Amino acid sequence: MAFLYNSTWGLKIAQPNQTLVGYHKHPQRAAWMIITLAQLTLCLLVLSIFWGAKWYITNAKDHFPINITSINGTVLAKPIGTEASIAILRGNQLEVAEFTIVTTDSTSQAVLSFFDDSTITLYSNTTLIIYHSNRPRFNLSPEHDTLEVEIIRGRIRAAPSDQAGNRDFVIKTPQAEARLTPGSYAVEVNNDQTQVTTRLGQAAVIAKATSVTLSEGELSTIGQGKAPTEPSTAEQNLLVNGDFSAELEDTWTQDFFIPENQTDVISARIQAEQVDGRPVLVFSSQGQDNIHTDAAIEQVIDKDVRDFQSLRINADVMLNYQSLPGGGFVGSEFPIRIKLTYKDASGNDREWYHGFYYEPPPDNYILYNQVDNASDNISQNIWYPYESENLLGLLGENKPVYVKSIRIYASGWIYHAMVADVKLLAQD
Repeated sequence: MAFLYNSTWGLKIAQPNQTLVGYHKHPQRAAWMIITLAQLTLCLLVLSIFWGAKWYITNAKDHFPINITSINGTVLAKPIGTEASIAILRGNQLEVAEFTIVTTDSTSQAVLSFFDDSTITLYSNTTLIIYHSNRPRFNLSPEHDTLEVEIIRGRIRAAPSDQAGNRDFVIKTPQAEARLTPGSYAVEVNNDQTQVTTRLGQAAVIAKATSVTLSEGELSTIGQGKAPTEPSTAEQNLLVNGDFSAELEDTWTQDFFIPENQTDVISARIQAEQVDGRPVLVFSSQGQDNIHTDAAIEQVIDKDVRDFQSLRINADVMLNYQSLPGGGFVGSEFPIRIKLTYKDASGNDREWYHGFYYEPPPDNYILYNQVDNASDNISQNIWYPYESENLLGLLGENKPVYVKSIRIYASGWIYHAMVADVKLLAQD
């Protein structure tokens, strides 16, 4: 409205607003504008309801608990954001939700069971975070079932079930991500690298914008900040510097025995040398004969091997001289002998031995021929490529579940022997 001043009466008289006058003059235009605005509002409301419903149908999830079973020792479960961990004793089970940290120590082992019958086995000294265990709430949803965990350290065996239809089974590590189809897989993580092994099925391993596909019997290694290696045979060497190409002191400890009152007449030594173009380790003693000495190297393994299918020891051995024949009077003094110390499934400390000699012993000397203590009579001055049987099968109920260390040593009187390319091979 507009106001005009009337001089006669001294009053301000309201005048019709020109805009309103326009609408009053054109009521149909006003009606159509109102109808159009109402229709637009209705369309927006319908679209909002439609897209909101579509988003909800697409993204609504049913979240399922995870069962943790301790199959050995005490397992710890800690929901993220809480202070206290829950202890799960051997043989007991605990139901947990997503976003839970699960930890095993050197004496414990656990199995995670998911809603679709998939499982993950945690071996000793392993930490894992459960992120997702869910399924789309509606069949119309294009989303997949999701199982997602992250391994911070240690070793797991993942067994995605073949009961599920569309499912994303994702394992993350500090170095990589692995997407698994139904099958069986091993994933091992330390500070420096991740190793993914396919026992059955197919895995896509992704890191640094590079994806590698692993088929049955293949593995890939992912270093920190690096792309996955190309697939290779699923067998790993648990020894470090078994070819003796690096400084011995960095990876092996040396140990010698000489009787205290004989150090001036007999000596024992270990020396890294190049022989026939490759590094070898030479064990030797010099001086007076008929005096016992030992010269040994040892490497700590500290490895849970219960998940492997095979465990074998390979070594190239050459015997140049031994003055004490066979393995000595009680079958324990060989110019080269390999010793593996380990624990069996009952937690018992056990040892496995294999010796090498070229000089046959007299009849009154002992030579053992047992699954855990045997020897080979090999030719003098010729490289002998030794390959053990699968110790996990050979040793039966007494097989290793945890390898503690390996020791290679020369023992006896006067000896000169060489070892090269030693491997402790574990196959998934």
